[in-house]
Amino acid sequence: MNHKKQLNIITAMLLCFILALPVILSFNVKAGTEGLVDPVYTVDGSLFPVIDAADLLTDDEENALATHIYQVENEYNSAIVIVTVDSLGSRDVEAYADDFYDYNGYGIGEKHDGILFLIDITSRQWHITTTGSAIQVYSDSDQEDLIDACKSDLSAGNYYSSFDKFISACSRKLQDDIDSHTFTAGKLGICILAGLLLALIPLFIFIAQLHTVHRETGASNYSQNGLSLTGHHDRFIRKTLSKHAKPKDTGGSSTHTGSSGTSHGGSSGSF
Repeated sequence: MNHKKQLNIITAMLLCFILALPVILSFNVKAGTEGLVDPVYTVDGSLFPVIDAADLLTDDEENALATHIYQVENEYNSAIVIVTVDSLGSRDVEAYADDFYDYNGYGIGEKHDGILFLIDITSRQWHITTTGSAIQVYSDSDQEDLIDACKSDLSAGNYYSSFDKFISACSRKLQDDIDSHTFTAGKLGICILAGLLLALIPLFIFIAQLHTVHRETGASNYSQNGLSLTGHHDRFIRKTLSKHAKPKDTGGSSTHTGSSGTSHGGSSGSF
């Protein structure tokens, strides 16, 4: 086979790949979104943060929850999404939540920061998925706190109250995250002043003990009966053992990768 025929074959293969690329991409998106409920859009075309496909809420309750979410999002720049479904079908609850968030384009900023709370009313499963900076904001233990705040109402069927408490708990965690990373000049000054005071206390005690010490002008007072020192050696009479506390596990977020290739934190459970 000459070089010209080889070049023609390679060109034909590249052309086929380019023509098939849109089909491949559409297949991947379809695989990710298959079986998902449709998102809801507002009048201005933005995504609505409460998707009640299981019809657990009234329209007024949906709007009230959305208003609460918008207030939190505007203050902390991190998305909150509430989703209810009748059934997940054959899909895994984690994959469903991840794909719903990713393929519908939820989240704020380049990393799509935010959290999604999914309820499947048939299997009575819940799932939390976190994305972007929200992975660090809502650690695994923090997600337990979020569920603790709303689970009793969720189990009792008080869905509006449960979701509202979940949003409030998210707001508190977002504020806690800001507080933990904020170290003002005032706080720094207080720490420095406290350190100086603690350092001066033993110094004052040491100075006070020196008041009874008097200077001697001769060396005779430091020896008795003509004692002569001709040598010395060291003898260890005690041993000091230092112990250090083992660092405590401060917690973190376990992560996984969704079908879209996006990294997520998350947790699941039943109610």
